[in-house]
Amino acid sequence: MMELPPPAYLQMAQAETPSEAPAVEPEPIKVNVSQYVPDNALSLTMIVSVTPPTGTAVIYAPGYEKYATIFKGPRSMEEVRLDGPIVYVKLYGATHFDIQYTNYRVP
Repeated sequence: MMELPPPAYLQMAQAETPSEAPAVEPEPIKVNVSQYVPDNALSLTMIVSVTPPTGTAVIYAPGYEKYATIFKGPRSMEEVRLDGPIVYVKLYGATHFDIQYTNYRVP
């Protein structure tokens, strides 16, 4: 009878690739909407245009970051929840934005 050598244990390692730079969160841009809506407005409907058209704008009121509204380029219309006269805009892949205020909701 022929003796077999003990089994070989192989450990494979994946070659490390240079890690990509961590994604940097864009700086929020503060926008005052008080001249377009009354103080007690609960939400604001707006049309947002972004440049370049492949970009995206994320808009939210302070305290409602988890409920941000996404506006995909080149132009889209959505409703943003308000909590005062300020909203913040974060641009992803966009360098410029333009807002048209169309309607608001009050209690």
